[in-house]
Amino acid sequence: MTSPQDITAAGIPLRRTTEDGVPTNDAPLVFRRARAGEYVRVRPGVFAPAEWWNAASRDDRFCASATALALTSRTDPVFCRETALVLYGLPLISRPGILTLRASSSSVAGSLKREKPKGATWPLFNERRISVPRAWSGLPTGQLHPFQQRLLSGSSLVLEDLRMCLADTLPRLPWEDAIVVADALLSGLRNSPANLPEVMARPWTVQDLASLAKTSSTQKAAHRLRRIAAFASPLSGSPGESWSRVVIDRLGFEPPELQHRVRAADGRLLGILDFWWQGLRLAGEFDGKRKYAGGNSYSGRDVHPVILDEKLRSERIQEEGVRFVRWMWDDLTSPRRLEAKLLRAGVPRR
Repeated sequence: MTSPQDITAAGIPLRRTTEDGVPTNDAPLVFRRARAGEYVRVRPGVFAPAEWWNAASRDDRFCASATALALTSRTDPVFCRETALVLYGLPLISRPGILTLRASSSSVAGSLKREKPKGATWPLFNERRISVPRAWSGLPTGQLHPFQQRLLSGSSLVLEDLRMCLADTLPRLPWEDAIVVADALLSGLRNSPANLPEVMARPWTVQDLASLAKTSSTQKAAHRLRRIAAFASPLSGSPGESWSRVVIDRLGFEPPELQHRVRAADGRLLGILDFWWQGLRLAGEFDGKRKYAGGNSYSGRDVHPVILDEKLRSERIQEEGVRFVRWMWDDLTSPRRLEAKLLRAGVPRR
C-alpha cells in the first residue's frame, strides 16, 4: 500500500519518514524494519526496501540516491557535472561514484561521506558540493539551472543548464568519456527524461558543441572543447563504438568509415557495419553485451533470435568478399589486445 510519502525513482520504491519536518504515521514501523535490515536508509528520512535496493543496478541506485537527496534537502539541490549528465540520460564509461551538487556559497562547499547502512549490500554514494565557476558570476539563476522536475510537495530534482554543465564538465572528463558524451549528443542516442525542453532533447550539431567554448571558464578548457567537437561524430551507434574510435585513434591506425552500408550485386542492403576499411574490404564490429542481451538488447528482442540474425547477416556480408574483425569491452580496457587484432587483420597505421 502506498502513501503520499511514497515515490518510485529509477524503479526503486522510496519511502519518506517525514513530511514538512513532521514524522509520518508509519515512521516508527519503517525505523524498526531498517534496524532489522529489511529497509535501507538511502538518506536521512528516506528508505528503500533492502531487497529492491540490493537487486538494483548501480546506475539505478545512483539516480534513486539523487532523488532521495532532493526529497530531504531544505532547498532544491542543483545537480551538476557528471551527476547532471547521468540524470540528463547521457552515457559515461566511467560512472560517477559521487553525487555532485552546486554549493549555495563557498562556505558550504566540501564533501560528505555516507556510511553503508545495515541491510545494504552496496555502499551509499557520497556527496560533494562545489562552488560556481567565477566566470559564471553575474549570470541569472534561470540560465544556470532551468530544468526542474517536481517530485513530491516541496521538493524538486534540479539540474544545471545542459550547456553550462557540458562547458564545465567535458574538459574535465577523460578523453574517451568526453567523446562518448559528445557522440551521444550528436546522434541523439541517449536515455533522456521525456519532459526535457526541446532545446535540450534534440540532437546537437558540431557547431553546437564547438560553441560551448564560448562559455568555458579557461582558455585551456575552450581549446579542449574545440578538440572534442572536431573529433565527435553523429554516426557512432553506441558508447562502445565511440570508445572504439578513441582507442583506434590512440593506437595510430587509419581511421575507419562509420556505419558503412554493404549491398549485394542487385542493390539489396545486406547490413550496416560499425567500422569499415575500404581498401581492405574489412569490417570492424564492436560486440557489446547489450547487443545480444534479450529485452535489453538494441532491438529489444530475445537473445537467441538476435544471435541467429547476426550470424546470418555476417554470412551474407562475407559472401560479398568482406572480412570481419570483432572486439568487445575487454579489448578496449586492454588496448593492446585490440591492437593485435587490427594488426592481424592488416589495418595500416596512419
